[in-house]
Amino acid sequence: MSDFRGYLAFETEELSQEDRAGASSAFLGAGLGKPRLWRDDVAVLAHAQRIVTTEDRAERQPTVDPAGRVVLFEGHLFEPRSLSENLGLPPHMSDSRIAAAWLDRYGFETLHKLKGDFSCALWDPRERRLHLIVAPMAMRIVYWHARPKGFWFATTLSALHHFPSVPKALDPLQLALQFTTNVGDPADTLYKNIRLVPPGTYLTADARGVRERAFWRLDTRSRVTLRTPQAYVEAARDLLDQAVRRNLRSDQTPGILLSGGLDSSAVAASAARLLAPAPLHTYTAEPPPGHPLAARGGWYDRERPYVDALAARYPNILPHFCHSTQPASIETDPTPFFVAGGRTQFNANHLGWFDPAYRAAQKNGHATLLTGGSGNLTLSFNGLRGLGDYARAGRLDKLIQLLPGAARFRQGTLWGTFNAHVLLPMLPPKLRAALWRRRHSDEAPSTKYAAIRSEFAASIGLDAVLRAQGDDGLFLYAADSRKLIVHHLEAQRVRTLETTRTLRALYGFEIRDAFADPDLAEFCIAIPREQYLLGGVQRSLARRALADRLPAELLSERGYGRQNPEWFTRMTAQRESFAAEIERLANIPLAAEMLDLPRLKQLIDTWPQDAAAAESRRFEFAQMLPRAIQTGRFIRWSEGSNQ
Repeated sequence: MSDFRGYLAFETEELSQEDRAGASSAFLGAGLGKPRLWRDDVAVLAHAQRIVTTEDRAERQPTVDPAGRVVLFEGHLFEPRSLSENLGLPPHMSDSRIAAAWLDRYGFETLHKLKGDFSCALWDPRERRLHLIVAPMAMRIVYWHARPKGFWFATTLSALHHFPSVPKALDPLQLALQFTTNVGDPADTLYKNIRLVPPGTYLTADARGVRERAFWRLDTRSRVTLRTPQAYVEAARDLLDQAVRRNLRSDQTPGILLSGGLDSSAVAASAARLLAPAPLHTYTAEPPPGHPLAARGGWYDRERPYVDALAARYPNILPHFCHSTQPASIETDPTPFFVAGGRTQFNANHLGWFDPAYRAAQKNGHATLLTGGSGNLTLSFNGLRGLGDYARAGRLDKLIQLLPGAARFRQGTLWGTFNAHVLLPMLPPKLRAALWRRRHSDEAPSTKYAAIRSEFAASIGLDAVLRAQGDDGLFLYAADSRKLIVHHLEAQRVRTLETTRTLRALYGFEIRDAFADPDLAEFCIAIPREQYLLGGVQRSLARRALADRLPAELLSERGYGRQNPEWFTRMTAQRESFAAEIERLANIPLAAEMLDLPRLKQLIDTWPQDAAAAESRRFEFAQMLPRAIQTGRFIRWSEGSNQ
């Protein structure tokens, strides 16, 4: 795991000494080594290594491949030994040299066959052409800025902004899209004229310009049909074990960010089986012991009983339970986050709740931390939106067969389940938006989840951008369940990756999502929707596939685990600082124009008396308010204001 950056002037007279100097500046990130440089008359490339895999110790990048191209590589390949054997390379070769040799032999047209979690840059001095590659479903992105005679790129925004020629002007439209958690073009960033290379994308840049090509995307038309329900279970188990095995590749045994739910428990159980008898450390965020919590129907507050049950089944699991009684520094002063990542984080209170677990993993020296982040979109998809697929296809027999059990599973009503997961998603986006406006005083649907002024949204064309993509701003996206899942695994996930990159810089370990494995994701997209609802059981495939490795009490749990259930105490500790920030933001033009500051002030003035009273307004106080404050702080920071 590493970081890299580069600056290319396609004509010698366009060289900027300031930018060449910027390439050699230190990268911001815990555990990174000093930059190593490669230069010629038009290019300067820099690479800083962080040791994650054993083979990383042999890396000496930038390196030159057999074709004379300069290689910058970060990440890891899934099967380095078999790739080395196929290429006739010595064992224990570094990943950068394996990838370079593979590309030299097979070319860029077969990129989808080079499997791994990596990003790569190759500069061809003879052709004066740059190639940027991000692997399918990778936990990586690369940022870039282009002008007619130059090209700048880096693995983080902060690294890119070390080049003086790269602009730092915020894009109000992109800021609003990300603030409202909507996605336009996932390759756009918060800054004007800066884009990113998403996973599964290949970019070339030379004096003729920039060309981008998606070489891999999840295919919603693909179908996998097996003979029996058990065959789907066995295939899912094999793919899960493969995905976990791929992500266990590390110089030290990875840690697991573990909750009491199916997804991270599945990762932990598979890892424990693969690693036994070696110890496996897990990290669970939980409320402080004895802390009073307001009840919320259908949810449970403490993960410990399920983690303990898992640890009892696997003696090599060593659980760590982590909590704090005060907000984390990332919540009260997010400046280090802004500096490290060059961007804001809209759920700082959520990350702050996990901060004790991150710090415990950091203290124990883990180079990697595994999660089950994409589980709900793959193996443990609940299947409910698949009901609409059967309705649209005219398969009323399947709909009638599955709907009653799906409704009963979480004690829902037949009509409520049908309305939420069949009827509403099938309505045209314009009609859904119109119904929203009727019920909410003509407010823009895109402002539903954010304290953004509707006038500002209209002035920058926020809703027009969403309409052009068939999006009503209400997060239903598509009637087709496969298209919905792909949207989250591709476009929406890019925003998560931007946050993950910043967390890596802050804590010094790599976060890996085992359920984002491309082979597992392809399988889960392609199988029949009924496999997720067999017998009316939501998340049926996961419950059946994990029956050989998880405790019965975890498999039978129908509720959802609450993250940050003590949110009200944490928010109350920040009430005064929030009030002061709202006053400061009134003097920051972009923040005052964008944020609904009177609405935020009203929240401060009508603070609930206790956690029980606050629970009915949880969304406003636990999400809307801190998200707006964090956005305002970022605007103030980016504009260099200390007011």
